[in-house]
Amino acid sequence: MDNLQQSLQRTIRALEALSEKNPPQVERVEELLDQLFQQKIDLANLNTNPAATPYQQAHQAMGLAASRCEKAAKDPGQIKEALPAVTDAIGKLTKLLNHVLT
Repeated sequence: MDNLQQSLQRTIRALEALSEKNPPQVERVEELLDQLFQQKIDLANLNTNPAATPYQQAHQAMGLAASRCEKAAKDPGQIKEALPAVTDAIGKLTKLLNHVLT
């Protein structure tokens, strides 16, 4: 498993843990989880180039999202920093997936 996939899985695990704590924005957390699960499937089915700029951007954004989500899972008050990071990472991963598919 490469680094992007590892960061994606860390983000999913942390969001699942956060979701179990039933934070005020639990519906948004569930939406993001759905998107991440779909992207995980899409990414697993593609051959990506880790040296490509879109890959590097997605990897960096997902690493940040994973870190912030892990903090939010420990302290749900951190959710305000975590959710925008996940949204950004999803956007960058979408760009990567679109780049590889075109």
